[in-house]
Amino acid sequence: MSDGICRDYFESAENCVISRKRALYELETHNLSDPEDIADFYRELGDLDIYRAQDVLRWLGY
Repeated sequence: MSDGICRDYFESAENCVISRKRALYELETHNLSDPEDIADFYRELGDLDIYRAQDVLRWLGY
């Protein structure tokens, strides 16, 4: 919040990327770590090394 603008979680992830490990961690923290959940995630966003953070958040329902 250094620019004086209050941003929501989704907006704060704009132009950010996260690793596959971090993306899977986010799924786990949202109770979506079953093999079926992970398969759905890969099917929709791809099996990548790096993900756009907003894509992961959107997939999580933000």
